[in-house]
Amino acid sequence: MKADLTRVSFDPLKHFSRVVMQQGRVQLDADWNEQADILLHLLRTMAIDGFGRAASPNGGFAIAALPNHPDDFEIAAGTYYVDGLLCELASTPVAILKWDAANRAITVAQWFVDAASYRVGQYLRLSDDATPATKPLVATITKIDYPSRQLTLDIDIAPLQNAAQGRARRLVTYRTQPDWPAPPALPAAPCQLYLDVWERLVTPLEDSAMREVALGGADTAARTHVVWQVKALPIASAGTPVCATQQQLHDSLRGGLPGLLRARVAPATASADPCTVSPSAGYRRAENQLYRVEINIGSQNAAGNAPSFKWSRDNGAAIFPVLGVQTAAATTTVTLGDLGRDERFGLAEGDYVELQDDGTVLNQAPGQLLQVQSIDRARCVVVLAGALTQSVGNDASLHPLLRRWDQRAGDPAQGGSDIGPDGAVSVKPGTLAGGDAVWLTLEDGVQILFEDVPGTVYRTGDYWLIPARVATGDVLWPQESAPDDQGNAVSHPAAVPPHGILHHYAPLALITAAGGAMKLTPCSTGKP
Repeated sequence: MKADLTRVSFDPLKHFSRVVMQQGRVQLDADWNEQADILLHLLRTMAIDGFGRAASPNGGFAIAALPNHPDDFEIAAGTYYVDGLLCELASTPVAILKWDAANRAITVAQWFVDAASYRVGQYLRLSDDATPATKPLVATITKIDYPSRQLTLDIDIAPLQNAAQGRARRLVTYRTQPDWPAPPALPAAPCQLYLDVWERLVTPLEDSAMREVALGGADTAARTHVVWQVKALPIASAGTPVCATQQQLHDSLRGGLPGLLRARVAPATASADPCTVSPSAGYRRAENQLYRVEINIGSQNAAGNAPSFKWSRDNGAAIFPVLGVQTAAATTTVTLGDLGRDERFGLAEGDYVELQDDGTVLNQAPGQLLQVQSIDRARCVVVLAGALTQSVGNDASLHPLLRRWDQRAGDPAQGGSDIGPDGAVSVKPGTLAGGDAVWLTLEDGVQILFEDVPGTVYRTGDYWLIPARVATGDVLWPQESAPDDQGNAVSHPAAVPPHGILHHYAPLALITAAGGAMKLTPCSTGKP
C-alpha cells in the first residue's frame, strides 16, 4: 500500500483480537489500520474455514462460451471467494421499454447501471423474465443514442420482440473485465483459466469520489480495492488436460523462492577512544520515515535484464496528478495538476519519477523511471530527461499520475547508487558473511541487504516496508538470533520475504479444442 503511513503494525502471529483505545492517548493511523486488519483476518479465515479456499455460493465467475466469439468468453455474475477474499461481479437487470426488431434496437429504462453507462462493444443478454423457458439472446451493442436511451444491436431480436417482461443484463467477458484493461489474446488451446486476486491501494487521484469536496481539496483516507483478473495459462504437458489445483497454480505462477531482505542502520565505526561516536552510525534524519523498497524489474523478464529495485522514504506516497504528456526525442514533458502539498511531498530537480496509470498498475508492469531535468513551478510543467517509451499519461479515464522515488545516482561510498537504464538500482545479493561491504546504504544510515539464496525469484511489485525512528536512531525490523562460537546468542536483522503484493489463485475452467471450436470444461469449486 503506497499510502502516507507511519507503519503497518498488524501481525497475525500475535493473535490480537482487537485494538483498545485509551482515554487521553495519541491516536495513530497504525492502530486504526491494525483494527481493520484484525477484523479482515477474522472474516477471511472464517470464509476459508466455512467453505474452502476457492468457492462460489451462487455460480459466480462460471465460464461460458459466447456465440460467434471464439476469442472471448463470458464471466458469470455473482460472487467468488479466493483465500477468503471476496470477488464480486454485478449484472443488474434493466427493463426493456421498447423492441424495434426492424432496426435491431431496444430502448432501456435506465442508462447508468452497475456504476457504468452503456457503450459500443458491450455485450448484453436479452431475456423475457416472465417466461424463463424462452431462450435468451446474447448481443453486442453497435450504436448508442443517449437522448432516447436506444441501443442498436448486432443480432436479430425478433424472437423476443413480444416479451412480456423484457430485461437486458450487461455481460462481462474476458476482454471486457473491469480490472484488466486490454488483456492479451487467449493462448492456443489447451489452457487453464484462473482467477488472480490481489489488493490495490486507491487514492483520490485514482477515484475522485473519495475526496470530500467540502474540505476544499484536502486529502483524507485511502482505500484498498480487491482486484480480480481472469487469466489464461497455457498447458504444455501431453495427455488429457485436467484442472490445476490452487497449489499447482501457485507453483506455476510463483515458482522459485521469494526474495529475502534484511534492514538495519549503519553500525558505529570501531574507535579506540570510548568517547568518540561515529558520525555515520545510526539513523540520522530529522524526521520519522517509512521506507519502501520495491522490485522494479523482476528476475523473469523477456529482455533478460538483471532485477532492480526502487525506494522511497515516504512509502511511495509522493504522487502528482498528470494532465498531459508530450514526448520528444530526448525529453518527456509532463503537465501536472499540482506540485505537492509541501516540500516533503514535492518535486525537485534530480528526482527520479515514474509515470503510471490504471493500465500499468493493473498489468503490474515494471516502471520506466526518468529523472527530473527542470520544473516550471508557475505552470506546473516538469521536463524529464529521456523519452518515455510506455504509452501512458494522456488518457484521463485511466487516472495517470507521477510518482516520486528517492534513489540518487552517484558513488555508493558517498550515499549514491548505481542507477541502471530503467532508472532503478540493481539488486546485488549478499550474505552476512560478507561483512559491512555487502550492505547497501539507502540514505542517512538506513541499510539493506538482499539475501543471496539459490533459486530466489524477484517479482515486479514485491516490496518491503522499513520504519525508521528518530527517537531510537534505528529502524523497526525483526531480529533473528544464533549462538556464536562461545555459545552466546547474537542477534542479526532477520531476512524476511516481501510484505506484499500477495496474489491468490483459483482455477475456473479448461479451454480445449474440439472440432475447431472452443470447448470449456468447468473446474469444480467448493460451496457453502
